[in-house]
Amino acid sequence: MHRSVRRVFSRRFASLLIAAALAPAAWSQTDDGGYIFEGNERKPEEMAAARAKIPPVSVALPTDRLKRLPATMKKLRDGGTLRMVMLGDSIINDTARSCWHELVEKHYPKCHIVRVVSVRGSTGCWFYKEPGKIDKYVLQQRPDLVIIGGISQRHDVASIRECMKQIRTASPCEFFLMTGPFGGANPLSGEDWRKKLDGGKDEQYAAELKSLADAFDAEFFDMQLAWGQYLRGAGKPLDVFKRDPVHANAEGEAVLARILEQYFTPPK
Repeated sequence: MHRSVRRVFSRRFASLLIAAALAPAAWSQTDDGGYIFEGNERKPEEMAAARAKIPPVSVALPTDRLKRLPATMKKLRDGGTLRMVMLGDSIINDTARSCWHELVEKHYPKCHIVRVVSVRGSTGCWFYKEPGKIDKYVLQQRPDLVIIGGISQRHDVASIRECMKQIRTASPCEFFLMTGPFGGANPLSGEDWRKKLDGGKDEQYAAELKSLADAFDAEFFDMQLAWGQYLRGAGKPLDVFKRDPVHANAEGEAVLARILEQYFTPPK
């Protein structure tokens, strides 16, 4: 990863450390530089204000979505507590801090969603597959659903597969794999915007990630493509939704919240 991008991630997780000091009961810093927590970084009213600022969100979603999450959907509909672990990097953290799970919960009033964020700066499954990491970052959190994403996977599908194997050996949880939004891609740079960043590797990675999801009977969503589709139709410059070259601001996070809210609303 480029040195300037690494500095951005470092600053981001320095702010997480400050937040951890302010709210020690809600945050847990691991001995290897990661964070595991359930609380929200942003207040609900802050995200509500951000959602009010953005153009309406409407993106093309898979017509067969949610079919590979039968246990998750049953719990959402029938009630109880749904524990989901979001595993990845600061982009996964940004996705989590959008409070999207609270929007989904409003559609399923019988269910309480506990969203656990397990993240480490600039980190993907090439790190989490190491001995003891999956137990700490995932299994000890007792997930019903594991969401894996972010932009720091290094297109390393084999490492994601290894993490899924470790999890599945010890837990009956379901999986939801996502490509990473934001990052250095600029959806406003033309029809071939994903090719311009890295010669099409993101598109190839999305296809390989979908194949992996098929092999595990897991859910897959090309979040990067949905984010780009929204941005191209929103009529706003990129910096309206980003706080730095890599990360979203509150308005950008609000876009993801609306996308995931719509994703988890069953097709009519």
